[in-house]
Amino acid sequence: MDDVSVATNRVRDPRTFARKYQLDLCKRAVEENIIVCLETGCGKTLIAVLLMLELSRIIRKPSESICVFLAPTNPLVRQQAMVIENSTNLKVHCHYKGHGNLKDHDDWKKVINQYEVLVMTPEIFLYTLHHCLIGMDLVALLIFDECHHAQKNTRHPYVQIMKEFYKTGEKSPRIFGMTASPIIGKGGTDALNYAKSINSLENLLDAKMFTVNDKSELESFVASPHTKVYYYGPVFYTASSLTVAYFKKLDEIKWQCISMIKDELCDPTKTKKMIQNLHDDILFCLEHVGLVGAIKAAQILLPSDKAGLLEMEAVTVNGGNCLAYQYLTKAMSVLHGNLSDDSGDADSLPFEAIEEPFYSKKLSVLIQLLASYRLKADMKCIVFVKRNIAAKSLVPVLGSMPSLDFWKCEFLVGFHSGYPGSKSKSRRVMNDIVENFSSGEVNLLVATNVAEEGLDIQTCGLVVRFDLPETVASFIQSRGRARMKTSEYVFLVERENERQQKLLHDLIAGEQMMNDEITNRTSNDTYDGSVDHIYTVDSTGASISTSCSVSLLHRYCDKLPRDLYFTPKPEFFYMDDPNGTICRIILPANSPIRWAVSQPCTSKDEAKRNVCLKVCKELHERGALTDYLLPGLTGSQKIGSGANHFEYNGKSNEDDSLREELYEMLVPAVLRGSWNSNDISIDMHSYYIRFVPKPPDRQYRMFGLFITNPLPKEAENLEVDLHLAHGRIVKTGLMYQGIITFNKEEIVLAQNFQEMFFKIILDRSEFCSDFVPLGTCNVTQDCSSNWYLLLPVTQVFQKRMNIDWTTVARCLSSQIFTNMTSACEKVTYCTNDTLQFLNGPVNKADVINSLVFTPHNSTFYFIDEILDDTNAYSHYKDGTYAQYYCNKNIEISYPEQPFLKAKQLFVCRNLLHNRIQQNTEARELMESFVELPPEHCVLKIIGFSKDIGSSLSLLPSFMHRLENFLVAVELKDVLSSSFPEASKIRANSILEALTTEKCMERFSLERFEVLGDSFLKYAVARHSFLTYEALDEGQLTKKRSSIVNNSNLFELAVGKELQVYIHDEVFDPAQFFVLGRPCKKVCNLDTQLLIHKRGSKNMNVGDEGYNVRCTKSHQWLHRGSIADVVEALVGAFLVDSGFKAAVAFLSWIGIPVNFDISDLYRVWDLSNANLSLIRNTNVNALEEILGYTFRCKGLLIQAIVHPSYNKHSGGCYQKLEFLGDAVLEYLITSYLYSIYSELKPGQITDLRSSAVNNNSFANIAVLNSIHNYLIQDSHSLTKRIAEFERFVHLSDLEKDLHEEPACPKVLGDIVESCVGAVLLDSGLNLNIVWRVMLTLLKPALDFSSLQISSLRELRELCQYFNFVLGFPEPIITERGYDVKVEVDLKDKQLICKSTNRSSKSARRMAAQKAISWLKTHGYKDKNKSLEEILLSAKKGKPELIGFDEEPIKMDSVGSISLEQQQTQIPEEIPQVSGFKKENDVLQSNCNGICYSSRMDSTRAKIHGSCNGNNDQIEQPMGPNEKVNGIFSLKTPKSQLVEICAAKYWSRPSFQCCKDEGACHQKMFTYKVTVEVKGSTPVLMECFSEPRPQKKAAQDHAATAAIWFLKHLGYYMVMEPTKD
Repeated sequence: MDDVSVATNRVRDPRTFARKYQLDLCKRAVEENIIVCLETGCGKTLIAVLLMLELSRIIRKPSESICVFLAPTNPLVRQQAMVIENSTNLKVHCHYKGHGNLKDHDDWKKVINQYEVLVMTPEIFLYTLHHCLIGMDLVALLIFDECHHAQKNTRHPYVQIMKEFYKTGEKSPRIFGMTASPIIGKGGTDALNYAKSINSLENLLDAKMFTVNDKSELESFVASPHTKVYYYGPVFYTASSLTVAYFKKLDEIKWQCISMIKDELCDPTKTKKMIQNLHDDILFCLEHVGLVGAIKAAQILLPSDKAGLLEMEAVTVNGGNCLAYQYLTKAMSVLHGNLSDDSGDADSLPFEAIEEPFYSKKLSVLIQLLASYRLKADMKCIVFVKRNIAAKSLVPVLGSMPSLDFWKCEFLVGFHSGYPGSKSKSRRVMNDIVENFSSGEVNLLVATNVAEEGLDIQTCGLVVRFDLPETVASFIQSRGRARMKTSEYVFLVERENERQQKLLHDLIAGEQMMNDEITNRTSNDTYDGSVDHIYTVDSTGASISTSCSVSLLHRYCDKLPRDLYFTPKPEFFYMDDPNGTICRIILPANSPIRWAVSQPCTSKDEAKRNVCLKVCKELHERGALTDYLLPGLTGSQKIGSGANHFEYNGKSNEDDSLREELYEMLVPAVLRGSWNSNDISIDMHSYYIRFVPKPPDRQYRMFGLFITNPLPKEAENLEVDLHLAHGRIVKTGLMYQGIITFNKEEIVLAQNFQEMFFKIILDRSEFCSDFVPLGTCNVTQDCSSNWYLLLPVTQVFQKRMNIDWTTVARCLSSQIFTNMTSACEKVTYCTNDTLQFLNGPVNKADVINSLVFTPHNSTFYFIDEILDDTNAYSHYKDGTYAQYYCNKNIEISYPEQPFLKAKQLFVCRNLLHNRIQQNTEARELMESFVELPPEHCVLKIIGFSKDIGSSLSLLPSFMHRLENFLVAVELKDVLSSSFPEASKIRANSILEALTTEKCMERFSLERFEVLGDSFLKYAVARHSFLTYEALDEGQLTKKRSSIVNNSNLFELAVGKELQVYIHDEVFDPAQFFVLGRPCKKVCNLDTQLLIHKRGSKNMNVGDEGYNVRCTKSHQWLHRGSIADVVEALVGAFLVDSGFKAAVAFLSWIGIPVNFDISDLYRVWDLSNANLSLIRNTNVNALEEILGYTFRCKGLLIQAIVHPSYNKHSGGCYQKLEFLGDAVLEYLITSYLYSIYSELKPGQITDLRSSAVNNNSFANIAVLNSIHNYLIQDSHSLTKRIAEFERFVHLSDLEKDLHEEPACPKVLGDIVESCVGAVLLDSGLNLNIVWRVMLTLLKPALDFSSLQISSLRELRELCQYFNFVLGFPEPIITERGYDVKVEVDLKDKQLICKSTNRSSKSARRMAAQKAISWLKTHGYKDKNKSLEEILLSAKKGKPELIGFDEEPIKMDSVGSISLEQQQTQIPEEIPQVSGFKKENDVLQSNCNGICYSSRMDSTRAKIHGSCNGNNDQIEQPMGPNEKVNGIFSLKTPKSQLVEICAAKYWSRPSFQCCKDEGACHQKMFTYKVTVEVKGSTPVLMECFSEPRPQKKAAQDHAATAAIWFLKHLGYYMVMEPTKD
């Protein structure tokens, strides 16, 4: 249902039509907690609605209080929520499994703040209470529907809610219970049982039970169905009857299949149980439905294929035939045998054939009953049965009857009622069946007890109990399904069956007794409730009890990593103890806790819950459960940003890394030193700016930099390449020249000169006028942040240079700055010393090396010289200059006046821009000049030569780089003051790490980022692996992701204010501001949004508002860019300073990467738990493959154990794979970074993806035969590995002819886990791991066959040609996944198909077909492929970058040989005197007889006798004997069971093999069979001596078995548990 509250004007107030008894009970409920006991149909829900309305003032928003309505089933939740919504204007939200489930506390808080009534199942409410998602103090009204489930002696969620969380007091919620029968058990005829049940229910719910005493009032509103009994039979089976023959034959088939169960099965007990259950179901249908029912049951249970049954059986036996499948197939053959001779098919039997054995007598009566309702219109019927299989088989039987064709049948059973592979229906289909029954599309429902509660069908007129109800509650509730006034409630009872008749009598009498007890209680006795142990987390209040511990543990295991071949789940083993039952739990191999043992308990269920609570407590203490006792990671608070920034977020669902925020850029402190214009003199540090052009085709005037603060030493050594056209560069640097003192007048001249030339090169439009004022900006009010002077200099030698004041003064003496009009009048001729300009005669000496302006084309020129031999009459092109200018409508008035040789004033550009490839050769470029007639020129600045202009064209770019470099130096100083390792890094590397690709310079952070990203993942993975012992591989991956993701890196960077150092915008000279050219965009809180009014998605470079510089130097930064800088800085530290510096930087920024050395020692120590499997593999051979000898062999063994293998106390490879994946990613990145120094970062990433992927590693595993050492317990995995291995060993030609099988991920994983094991065993020595990697991964690192993703290649190809690419959803067929790839080629469509068992593989193959077709037809990308780039790339020497850590020495472990480690494990058989292992025959002197054999060998008999005490079998432990200081009270049988459980063996089986003697002198001989599993499995059988009691004989046989196991090294004593 939708979570939408109904509008007030559409809701009819239920108080207007409520019945009197409903209003009375509501009034009582307002005053106190009550339980309403009324039959179905009496309107209990309406009373609850009335109560909600009465208390609505408490729960109406904005109140924090809520009403919680609990219903035990999902259909009831939906139904009751709908009633509440339609009857009130309260805001209702419902929760049940699969709907409305919320993830975390924030989600639940939002729901509580929005809704007033929460309708949910009790399981969900209990879950929210246990994990503090909802507090009981928020609940104002708590309603229990079907509250009879809340019996003290049960563990129903109702009971747990009240016992654990309900506290009487002011804040306790009002309780309202509803039930049709407070008795949940059989009740019987004892009034005390009814009194106890009612009293217990009242005490638990803290409520008093009420009903309506005046039955006449109820009868006027509620119809009571007429009860009828239909008799059948009696049923007698003679020895010669067909039914008995079927029973015997089916029993024979069952025992045949059970006897075929072999030890290769992972869990033979489970297979045996499954066969037994199938057998019981078929026999039940055969007895109660008949032969046709048994056949239908077999057909339903028999899947279309064996896949479902194979899920239950671990492996196949007998040529691949599933035993359960065999049983059902043979059963079908037996059941069909009789039909094949007579009628052929069960569906075609005529109505006259309704007799035994085809149809049971009970079924015949049901058919006749249903047929009698043929003429009744709109009839609906529910037939209740006991078993799910009976419901499923009855529907097709009834549906095939011609006489019942007017009945439209369906069945309704539980959602988890089917066997694997059987035809069970989904939850949605079942819900649809209920809806169809309500609407009339279905009118006959065959249901189990799931339909007894909550199925509100007003028009149901017939309820048939095919199987009698077993409880009073079931009797009353099933009757309540008949709602029509003329409805009938029918029982089918066997004649002469006294038990059935007594049961029916007791049910009817029990209902009356129950009603009497509600009104007049005969006793105050109650049932004793179970006492639960509860574990509570003090910090949060979250708790878990023994009742819910099992479900929590299953939920935890369900969250553990899994694959296609392994499903994590706990296993439970039970053993007898003098004090009760002990449960031993075995957890999955990837759990931090492998096993635990319960205290002795009164039952298996109690022991199971006890050990589960113990494990949950330990999981929380280790960190595997959060402080809210939930699987997952404990959330950590993010580091907040203290920076003041404005955030732009275009869309709410925009990727977090693309969000833009406005930050201030740092202005270097050294350039912020200002001076006062009133100072008499100012001392400045001077630096000569060196220009070295390559090639030397230009002349540059010498310039100097003058600042009040000295530059850092690294800045003095700064070298900047400024890039000109045609590959030309100017190498620019600084030389310190000492301190120069400026007087007051010189400061003014210098400032005016700087203002002048920046206006010329950046704001030249001002010079179009006749007057340009200088010095108007007061330096003390100059809003520019950078305070320095750039001036022309002369005589640079011996750290001394002079300022060219002559040039400065001459330029500033130009008429344009004086605001004076020339007194000379215009003349019509030129003298020898002057030239006629547009603004009057000008002295020739002032013309040369001056700047002029030509108004006719609004252009500025440098005058290089006067061309005395060139005038208007000189030849130019096809005519003269005069003709040329005449054609342009320009008149030459002084044709004989010499022309001027001029060079156009440059446009100031970004010379840091990466214009060309690095390998492009520079070539000279001749200067371009033009000839100008003086009369059309206006003299602007005298003495402003072109060499000054050439130098000025370089200065903005150089100074921008210097400013950025100084910012990097400041960051280095900050870092160096925080951790000393930062002092070794070069400022150039920091600058590179701070410069994004967006700046378009010849370097960027990307190469450092690729390296830093891989190291960051490795460092965090190493820390997480060693620090968080309890986290599984999935949790470790999530934790690492939470640390290294862009969002977290962004928060950490902003917390350290790294964003102020970042350069993320391309240099624009127009935005270059300095002393003399102040920024005019004054930025403050009022103007900030007006100046910076952009989101990057809506604007382009050049748009107004994009890249605007303001007085606060704001810039827009993506969050992802800030995060990238963190990774790039890590890479820079690695390259310049090594691991230690990189780790120090990560620690400084707030990323935990350090670890305690003791954690590594702990890992080494815990690895010994894997030594029990050392005989399962050839460790020496595997070490030879890896090229490394392990000191801790357990680490290597763990690296090859798949989690499906769970017969040892150690772990599996998953966590080692997590660590190995991280270290390999860094090592391979380091390899590529060093060997291909010229590759772009994206190309390095592509190469790494080609080498570091599961397919590549899987090939390496197969080629090196590493897969042969894999320890696993999955038949399907073995099959998949074999298929992949065969494909890998095919030739390239053969591979083209075969479909590539899906690559089992485990193959690539074990390569990574082995590398992880090497890393740990070597003490984190990356040099060793580096050598192992170079050898092991050599085929992948050659890149002879690049495995670039075909999907990516196809996308890039389609983008290049603007083709539309489509990937339709795959279609599942019998062969696997049918996948299509569609490419729209504009004029036609290309469709490529592929089929594979893996959808990913199929899509990849289809994409490869599309690529091949496109390239064949000429659609090739013009850009070089990665293969072509590698062929031409320069290769360097591979280098492990940055590793400078000292490996951790294994002092406490030492180097232990394989032989020494083998002798330390209990599974290894020691050479004990008197024992030897020879052809698997164990020889010893013993009491009794013992057999031992391989599982696939014939048994050899061993016998002997005891002669004297020395040869007698040692008793394992007597009742008062101490072992390790602990008294043992266990019997030999219990001890043997315990040993087998501890070794993960099957439970020992005891069989009475001889029963002799007279009745009063019986002697029993028992045999015990123990399956000793290991590399050479042994079957051991021990026989007891004859004993007068069976238990004594069993203990004697167990004593012999324990004696053997003890001397073979298998015996162990389990220590008592401590709670």
